[in-house]
Amino acid sequence: MNSSVHHLFREQTAGKKKRERTRGALLDSAISVFASKGYAATKITDITNHAELANGTFYNYYDDKDALLHDVAIGLAVEITSGIDAELQALIHAPTRVTLATARCLQIARQKPEWLRVLLESLFVVPEMQSAAVKYLRQDLELGIEQGHFTIEINLLLVNQILSLIRTAAIVDPQMSDITIQRTCEGLLRLLGLSSKKSANLVARVFKVHLEHCDA
Repeated sequence: MNSSVHHLFREQTAGKKKRERTRGALLDSAISVFASKGYAATKITDITNHAELANGTFYNYYDDKDALLHDVAIGLAVEITSGIDAELQALIHAPTRVTLATARCLQIARQKPEWLRVLLESLFVVPEMQSAAVKYLRQDLELGIEQGHFTIEINLLLVNQILSLIRTAAIVDPQMSDITIQRTCEGLLRLLGLSSKKSANLVARVFKVHLEHCDA
């Protein structure tokens, strides 16, 4: 099986007790294997073999791979959103916040595409992830409605449409070029009620001010 090696959770558990370090190895291996084989096709032995652990070790931590995917998805979501949230703190213009957050998410996907694949798949397996996505997006969407920029109804359908835009970008352009990121951001703003011209101008401005000289 050809899958990469991740170190996110290993780094988080470095210096801790062996039990935590082993759990970190399982979580990192799950990212690699889920992304490579797909969640449904993955066997627990695939994960333990990748982590170079005995198969029985898995059951010292998790009852099944659903529980493992839950912890992987939550950990990835926290890692991604914490950095984005810190960057958004000084911004109050909702369309700019949404554009920058989306662009940053896609830039992270360019550097770590397996993270995005696992997160998107988790939305169909872990019920908590869809409700968390709604909760995370709601603040900026409500702000945009209050500011008069967005003409939408916030519901699960809208969230799934937003996620579909991101998923499509990852499928069409796995390298996640700047033009793909820009067009995805423009499509999202149009979905939220902005005109094509306003969407294009705003995305261009966000890239020039916030993203031109930096990458995730």
